[in-house]
Amino acid sequence: MRRLGFLLPLPVLALAAWLAYAEPAVTIKSVDLKAQAASDAKTVATLPMNTQVELVKREGAWVQLSSGSDLGWAKLFDIRLAGASTGPSKGGGNQLGQVLGLASGQRGASVTTGVRGLDEQTLARASPNPQEFAKLVGFQATKEQAQAFAAAGKLAPKEVALLK
Repeated sequence: MRRLGFLLPLPVLALAAWLAYAEPAVTIKSVDLKAQAASDAKTVATLPMNTQVELVKREGAWVQLSSGSDLGWAKLFDIRLAGASTGPSKGGGNQLGQVLGLASGQRGASVTTGVRGLDEQTLARASPNPQEFAKLVGFQATKEQAQAFAAAGKLAPKEVALLK
């Protein structure tokens, strides 16, 4: 048992490392925390606007957030990092000059959010699949569905000459 005594502080150290990595942020609107980084995942909690949270992890456009006992995933665009400033700059000068950062020759802080795109491996494996794309974006209809839609809209067939 004495040999295992050194393992006891490991969970405490792991928790301390996790908390040290977390980045303070605030929700900019009401946010549903999801169980996984997916829109159709189960909602585990709902946070109101202006809730102080800790950003634990990032995966593309998703961030894992911690707020009290709640832990879940939200879209990156639904939070603002604590260090990001959106207020007006301080100092004199006219308001237009302040907005454009011209009065002092300096520009204020600017916040941008980027989402990584496809990597080389994903692009190399890609192959066109129009049927799957149609399902994904909701543009797939059977001939019967299309005819029913046209009839409901009182549409009639019309000959159109080919353009050359």
